[in-house]
Amino acid sequence: MKALVGRVEEAHPLLEGERLKAKLLVAADSGESLAAYLPDRELAALLPRSLLVGSTRTAPVELLGTLEPMLSRLTRGRRVRLWSYRDRRYASFLPWRGVRFTAS
Repeated sequence: MKALVGRVEEAHPLLEGERLKAKLLVAADSGESLAAYLPDRELAALLPRSLLVGSTRTAPVELLGTLEPMLSRLTRGRRVRLWSYRDRRYASFLPWRGVRFTAS
């Protein structure tokens, strides 16, 4: 079975309880638009907590307005692999191992 891949069209930060999540709209290569979440580890790599809120354990809800354009710029247009876990679809960025650097 071939992995489902696509391109991120939209990205929005949201709160689930008091936890930051990122919901993506992905245009799959199969032609359908699918909603998926960015895994916590990938969200943390894009938006490091230490840079955004420092050592505090709370962040104002207003920070979501600041995070949205950042998240959008960092994810829109990127290729992702879609997968499911516990009845929720996730999107992970493609691995680096397939990237080759060449001298110009």
